[in-house]
Amino acid sequence: MRILIISSQSNFVEQVQAACLVYKNLGISIRTSESMGLGLELAEQFEAQLVFIDLTKNVEAGILAVEELARISNRMVAVSIDKLNTEFATRTIRAGAREILSQPIQSEDVNEIIAKTEHSLNKNATSQPARNGKIIICFSSKGGVGKTTLACNLAITLEQRFGEGKVALIDANTQAPNVSAMLNLKPNRWLRDAVLEYKRLDSQLLSDLMTVHEPSGLKVLAHSSENPLGLDFSEDQLSKILLVSKGTFEWTIVDSFPLLSSLNLSMMDLSDQVLLVTEAVVPALRSTRYYLEMLKKAGYSEERIRVVLNRFTRFTGNVKPELVQETLAWPLNSFVPYDVHSTIAANSGQALVQMFPDRDVSLAIADLADAITGVETPALPPETWLEKNMRNFRNWLDNS
Repeated sequence: MRILIISSQSNFVEQVQAACLVYKNLGISIRTSESMGLGLELAEQFEAQLVFIDLTKNVEAGILAVEELARISNRMVAVSIDKLNTEFATRTIRAGAREILSQPIQSEDVNEIIAKTEHSLNKNATSQPARNGKIIICFSSKGGVGKTTLACNLAITLEQRFGEGKVALIDANTQAPNVSAMLNLKPNRWLRDAVLEYKRLDSQLLSDLMTVHEPSGLKVLAHSSENPLGLDFSEDQLSKILLVSKGTFEWTIVDSFPLLSSLNLSMMDLSDQVLLVTEAVVPALRSTRYYLEMLKKAGYSEERIRVVLNRFTRFTGNVKPELVQETLAWPLNSFVPYDVHSTIAANSGQALVQMFPDRDVSLAIADLADAITGVETPALPPETWLEKNMRNFRNWLDNS
């Protein structure tokens, strides 16, 4: 549920936020605005489903804001003021408010409004576009752990499984984008173009801005360090891109940058699952544990965050999975083995899962797709005698 809080009073914002964050199972995403004008723009960008608006400082401007917010028929607007009276209640209800909160804010009142909003959203109102797709964000606590490789190959695995036009890959690594190079793409349009067009962005425009990965049919919204976003973009503009993608594709895979910033948190808020990629190396595990503690404090549960142990191998001296899980104090959900073929594929500008589909690393990515989607990998036909011997011969060559 996407919730917007409009108020210049920090106490009001904090009280509403605290009450909202109790609902971890709803995947609540919260934005705040200190002014009415910015709040109205944010409500459009963010496609807010529930708006708490404080009219204490300016009732007249607030009434106009409520009228504008209430134009979306399946949006819940809840108003509040420090001194509640009958005239205020009458005017705001006529303007389109559906709930009135007294101050100081009580958690029970907020909880009741959230429950009503959830019930209203379940009626399938169509005033706002349906956003039924799933967003999976690949994140890491440091660079160089194979996050982008995983994002690209997971997206192509899902494309192979669900069919053309069902999956999108977005390169939201605004610091060191590598998706385009890894898949050997030659984009004409970039993430920056989508940000510039965010006010009129819809499914068709988003698709037009994407580059097709020809070997798989995957649609990619690429980003390049030579085509920067600049310093004036906001997390809510990227959130709008994700929301449109969520309404266009069944699955959207997002490659992020390794920093727990407000930008990454805003994208995580809209995600259905976060893949936290790490390695069985002490520095990576230490930073991963720190990030997990921060995310847990921010309200993320074990259901939202899946830890992926990447490039895992059982050589002597390596950290064992049992110790990794104990160190992280978090379930260790998925393993992707180390394989030199990952490097070969990346240097060739090809997808690992297409270039080497029968390698253990490709099969592990398929298992990860199973776990995320709840749909098992289609069973392969039994190997013939010749295929089995050829596979054994290739393995012998690789290990010799």
